[in-house]
Amino acid sequence: MTGNIWKFSDQIDEEDVEMLRKDFITFAEGAEYYRLGMKPFVRMCREAGAAYKIGKMVRVNRHILERYFREIMRKEKTDEE
Repeated sequence: MTGNIWKFSDQIDEEDVEMLRKDFITFAEGAEYYRLGMKPFVRMCREAGAAYKIGKMVRVNRHILERYFREIMRKEKTDEE
């Protein structure tokens, strides 16, 4: 395993491993995986700049989106302190 993912290997299931293999996901895959409604997920993808339209299909760069999620969490933690 690369990076720090080995630290959480006891918490990872097959769904997580499958998602880690993908760099780009669809809105439907992302909304289901992150357990968000479609509209909030699409809004967050666009705010993060992670949505890419290719012809008629849209793909989400998972790495950009997760970086955005980490920034949101970091801001919330600092606001609480």
